[in-house]
Amino acid sequence: MGRLGIIAARGPLPLQLALAARDQGENPYIIRLKGQCERDFSGFETVCLPVGKVGAITNHLRQADCDKLALVGQFKRPSVADISFDKVGLALMGKLMLTGDDTALRIVAAHFAEHGISVVANADYLPDSILPLQFQTARALTPGEVLAAHHACHVLDQLGDMDVGQSVVVQQKRVLAIEGAEGTNEMIDRVASLIDRSQPDTVFVKLAKSGQDISLDIPVFGLDTLSHLQQAGIRAVCLDGGRLMLANPLEEVVAAADKLDMSVFSRASLPEISDD
Repeated sequence: MGRLGIIAARGPLPLQLALAARDQGENPYIIRLKGQCERDFSGFETVCLPVGKVGAITNHLRQADCDKLALVGQFKRPSVADISFDKVGLALMGKLMLTGDDTALRIVAAHFAEHGISVVANADYLPDSILPLQFQTARALTPGEVLAAHHACHVLDQLGDMDVGQSVVVQQKRVLAIEGAEGTNEMIDRVASLIDRSQPDTVFVKLAKSGQDISLDIPVFGLDTLSHLQQAGIRAVCLDGGRLMLANPLEEVVAAADKLDMSVFSRASLPEISDD
């Protein structure tokens, strides 16, 4: 019988997945990415390796008898100049250079598959962390927020084929920010100064990109991002029900949103608009 390997980056999900896998009878082997993973994996067999040492990572997984692999957590792409590569990492970097996230992860998954290690979906171990298809917190959306959310979803639908970021902030029909390489929270912090406080109807939308393989890279939302949105003054949050993972338990997200008087809702729960 094989073994689950976990390549752990930032945030709470890597440890959550490791604990869930152990509860399911697995003995996961954890590779903590140096400079990325900040969680304590006491009680697990672990090793800390730099992201550029792909050959070493692969060898450690094979020596630990891993035949499946979960890529978990928020990965911050470092500057190429700051990465120390081994021979395998350097060869892989030639393929990854300047690609989008989805393409890059497909290349990484193909590399491990060549060595008999298949990448598995995070949801296989954390199914209860997937946002329900139909979902909405207590605060009702304003009609203007509904219109803005539909416009934001349309923008992301158009951008998805180009492997562009998963998040956007829209005020009425004005696109204020599209997530780039900086990441979701940094995009929210950046957009805070661009919101016209004299006008209503600002929404944040995060969706899986069209054609995105969510077994490799599923959008994630949690209390940390909710806090950034609250600080930016954004009260309406549209997420991809069924195709987005929560970094914190659903009941905690609901309680926090209700306390902050924020609307968090799935795209499928977004009211329809007329063509009039």
